[in-house]
Amino acid sequence: MSLRYIAVNWNRQKRVYDTVLGLGVVGSVAAFVIGTLAGHPDATIETALIRGLGLTGFLLLNLILAIGPLTRLDPRFLPLLYNRRHLGVTLALLGLAHAGFTVFQYHALGDLDPLVSLLVSNPDLGSVANFPFELFGVAALIIVVLMAVTSHDYWLSVLTPPTWKRLHMLVYVAYVALILHLGLGVLQDERHPLFLFLVVASSLTIGGLHLAAARKERLGDRLRTPGPNWVDVGPAADIAEGRAIIGVVAGERVAVFRHQNHLSCVSNVCKHQNGPLGEGRIVDGCITCPWHGYQYRPDSGTSPPPFQDSIPTFNLAVQDGRVLVDPTPNAPGTRVEPVPASPPKGEDRDEFYVGYLPNAPAGLARFTRTVVVGFVATAFSLLLGLAVAQQGFAPASFDYGRLTTVEGVIRAGPYPVLEVTRPGVSTAVTRYLLAGAGKRGAQVTTTPLDGRRVRAVGTLAYRGNLTLLELASAAVIDSVDVPATAPRTLGEFALVGEIVDSKCYSGVMNPGSGKTHRACAARCLSGGLTPLLAVRDSAGVALEMVILDQHGDPFQQAHRWAGKRIAVRGQVSQLDDLWFVRVEGAVTPAQ
Repeated sequence: MSLRYIAVNWNRQKRVYDTVLGLGVVGSVAAFVIGTLAGHPDATIETALIRGLGLTGFLLLNLILAIGPLTRLDPRFLPLLYNRRHLGVTLALLGLAHAGFTVFQYHALGDLDPLVSLLVSNPDLGSVANFPFELFGVAALIIVVLMAVTSHDYWLSVLTPPTWKRLHMLVYVAYVALILHLGLGVLQDERHPLFLFLVVASSLTIGGLHLAAARKERLGDRLRTPGPNWVDVGPAADIAEGRAIIGVVAGERVAVFRHQNHLSCVSNVCKHQNGPLGEGRIVDGCITCPWHGYQYRPDSGTSPPPFQDSIPTFNLAVQDGRVLVDPTPNAPGTRVEPVPASPPKGEDRDEFYVGYLPNAPAGLARFTRTVVVGFVATAFSLLLGLAVAQQGFAPASFDYGRLTTVEGVIRAGPYPVLEVTRPGVSTAVTRYLLAGAGKRGAQVTTTPLDGRRVRAVGTLAYRGNLTLLELASAAVIDSVDVPATAPRTLGEFALVGEIVDSKCYSGVMNPGSGKTHRACAARCLSGGLTPLLAVRDSAGVALEMVILDQHGDPFQQAHRWAGKRIAVRGQVSQLDDLWFVRVEGAVTPAQ
């Protein structure tokens, strides 16, 4: 509300607001991460951080959407509304952090540009259950970032208030997109009812608050039904000094203010963000909007110099103690002589919040502190509960940052493995699956070394009977080719399981399976990493098989089925501690 735009003046209330907001957000993310790692020691911190950022952002968006209707139902919530745009900017930062970590973790270091991978890794646009939930997250992020960028009053002036308001109403589109993002993503992997409760309860709460606020306003409108001529908006004695009553004339709300026992009528709509002027007060001789403190003279609807905003005024009269308003508005800024009125029945003793003043009234400050503490405590408790309620993480680990030297024989095909003799048992062999850096296989490094004994250096990952080595280097220590051992054929079986990439599944990322990991698995498999079919036997014991085509060559369709449960029929074979399945016929989705 100025002729030029300068840096925000950070008064005490803004500093307190932002300090509490920052500590609340950091504490919420930390609560989820700590709860995840404490309740699930095998979880990777990257997964915990990605989920913590996303869930904290979702809770913050619920708070943002709840503040508006709460202020209509109870004006004591106004201190939360005054700097609500700070919440929106923080939400955008949380969204960018969540998206940044997600894109790097699931899409970077592969065979596609990370942003391209984000859009094309899951092409199942025709399936409801398998629809790429990431697209809804992208849509929500674009909206909240756009709103954050245009949150300054400079953009309100440039875009004009109606356009700016329509743009920022897209927050409800972002909310629906996030509900779909959660519903088609994490809710399909996490079966605990607390996750479903979060989504359903938040939707019902936000919807219920908006309906309750709308009903309250409609009831107020019905009390003063507009007529064809001058409209009776209520008794003059009900208007306290410095306050207003709100009426409806010609389908529009107006506010009749009392100032020094004179009445003036103006539009109820603030030029800034359509705030309800009738719920404000006269401060220093000017109507002060309860939302952001914009001011207008009661007799002319003009802002005090040097500001140039103005709102429509209305002619009024007082007959038999009733206030009558002409339904035809005057042009914005038209002065109307205030009408004398008898003193009001009582005084207005309610506290009024003005955001640009250094301190809030004591009663409002206490109420706000109670609300903030309650919300933060609820958020912490809910996030801790969600952290613990996550489905169990498989016992798996990755020796990140620690290199191990292993001697063994390289087998380059059909997928690279390293045959390592078990200590003390010269005839027993353990086969390490091999992987390259990032989301790439080790074929380039291992092909020239096929059949040779090497000294391999890399980082180990473990899960059950699986061991994987992320290969950093390999040097030949014996130039004599070592003959390969043929696998033992066990027969043909019908199998149902999920195709996973061996690297993440072995412990580099946990969980390394499920729908939320699907895009990462697709990139890993298309980059040449060994695909596994994760199944369970009749006793429920997990078993992972290297999946091959019918000729025993690499299974080229693996990345297309990544993260999905499939049904196959094929020849199963075993080579020491490694299992294989040669797919015969078509791959079909599992029922």
